[in-house]
Amino acid sequence: MPGVESQLTALLGGMNSRGGYPLSLVCTDQGLLVAAAGEPARRDVAAGLTGLFDDIVTRAVRDLGLAGVDELTLCEPDADRLVIRPLARDCVPRLFLVVLVPGGRTWRRHTNHITRKLLALLGPWLTRDAASPEPP
Repeated sequence: MPGVESQLTALLGGMNSRGGYPLSLVCTDQGLLVAAAGEPARRDVAAGLTGLFDDIVTRAVRDLGLAGVDELTLCEPDADRLVIRPLARDCVPRLFLVVLVPGGRTWRRHTNHITRKLLALLGPWLTRDAASPEPP
């Protein structure tokens, strides 16, 4: 059985192929890369930006009561968009799925599907954050 990182990379690579995405990755809230598929040149930058988005998600939940934030997107009209999805918000480590989506492409169905697969694979290595409130 292949290691977890290679399984993650295979899942990401498959999503990239199906969706026509040049890059996807899983990283921590600190911007540490867990697994990636696609363009090596932008991996570290995309992972590093994720730490900023973790702060935005945390503030949206805490200050605005938006407990259901499931995606943040950086976009430029008719250009690439960077989609950042928190995985298992109440777990440690906090993980994110990051996908670089070319202009005019859809992503929601692909990211919903891969999120479920990633959580199934990563579940045994995640622990519940004691500081998070119990889910309703």
